Amino acid sequence: MEEELKNVVLAYLESHNTLTLATAREGVPHAATVFYVNIGFDIYFLSSPVTLHGEHLALNPRVSATIDEDYSNWLLIKGIQLEGRAADVGGIMQNGRIALAYVKKFPDVKDFFFSPNVLGDLIASQVKGINFYKLTPERIFFIDNKKKFGEREELILSPKG
Repeated sequence: MEEELKNVVLAYLESHNTLTLATAREGVPHAATVFYVNIGFDIYFLSSPVTLHGEHLALNPRVSATIDEDYSNWLLIKGIQLEGRAADVGGIMQNGRIALAYVKKFPDVKDFFFSPNVLGDLIASQVKGINFYKLTPERIFFIDNKKKFGEREELILSPKG
């Protein structure tokens, strides 16, 4: 059963593009939607350390996130809720494997990553300040209301720390 759930979660991760990331600082929550790529259960997204969520992560790596669709019928809701930790893992050029996975999923970012000067000086300067963040899920809940309304299947990947 757990192996089946892992496969369902991985397929869902691979077939979606954005996640809503929830961070907090001094009890004040913040949510941001980011594009992501996953390598197994590890989730990578791009951001600047000076964004509000980047500042939150520098002080508190604990996050939660959702990956889902915009449904109009609550009986069809399917998606992922997760808890974990996120950390800045460095720039695009220091993370070639992640950058290549990102370009494979989002081909439009190829020049942004590897030839930002082609896009102009402003874009090239902005790319220098963008880093990859690694979100390591510890618990993933998979919701599928078509299967059974209101029930979540839990996948524990690592103990809370």
